[in-house]
Amino acid sequence: MRRTADRLTVFGLALVIQAVANYLLGPPPDGRPTWLAWALAQSRQLTSLPPRLRVFAPFAASLAIIRGAALIERSRPGRGGRLVAILIQALLLAMTFDAWRGVRASDAVQRQLADAPVGDDGRPLAALDSDRIEAEIGRLANSPSETVVGPWAAYAAFDLSGAVAYAAVESLGGPMAGPGSEGPLTAMLDPGRRLVSVRRGRDAIAAAATLAARGRSDLQPPELEELALGSETPIPVTAMSVALDRRTSWNGRSVGWQRPAPDIDDLGRARRLHLKALGLMALTAAGVVAIGDLFRPPRSSDDEAWNE
Repeated sequence: MRRTADRLTVFGLALVIQAVANYLLGPPPDGRPTWLAWALAQSRQLTSLPPRLRVFAPFAASLAIIRGAALIERSRPGRGGRLVAILIQALLLAMTFDAWRGVRASDAVQRQLADAPVGDDGRPLAALDSDRIEAEIGRLANSPSETVVGPWAAYAAFDLSGAVAYAAVESLGGPMAGPGSEGPLTAMLDPGRRLVSVRRGRDAIAAAATLAARGRSDLQPPELEELALGSETPIPVTAMSVALDRRTSWNGRSVGWQRPAPDIDDLGRARRLHLKALGLMALTAAGVVAIGDLFRPPRSSDDEAWNE
């Protein structure tokens, strides 16, 4: 039970660290999706490695950090060593996701609207720009899938090293791979279609959380068909369109074109749904940690400190 309590504490503390970092530091630099992605981009040693080793190097480093935290806990009997070990792991986990990406973007739009000229009806003229609001709702809907679902699911199922590995391969499959290359992640996984399956599963989780946050249980066949097909649009964006009963857009492509255009109030509704969906996913991840550890085989004697 102590191991489960420690894992839940690490997860909860990582969320707090994320909130503090977002308030004090803002988003990760250079437009990176996570702080881990930024750290990997700064590592010259990593970029000099062959592509396959670039994928496994962060995973190996995370195992070394976890082992170091366990050694600190054993070398400092009592509560102090355990707290230090938990803090180290929480800091590492907090680097693998960005729970505030969508909130930051919607905050920026709302600040711009506050400074916009006001029309005859007393509302900001920018609030009438439905195309811009559609695009912002789409980005808000898809942000959990891009930067939260994968690391949280990997942590719940495979512990901290799994979250680091997932975040690392997502990062290294992008710009760090270099021009003219699809990246080591694609090279390793796409031949077996596993990358596509992982991302579809990630998107499906985010979409389900959005619909659950809205409490939708009355979906009709046209809406179900739209969710299934997605019109080449990420399914979380389609789910947000269904939940709000408003149009959204993704990369200039409208979703739910037969629905009313959104206004600034709908952006506020989308923001509230986004936060509720994040809460549901966090509770689900914590539940998977608690339930999964009941069926996980006991650790070896080297790690018996976790089970004390």
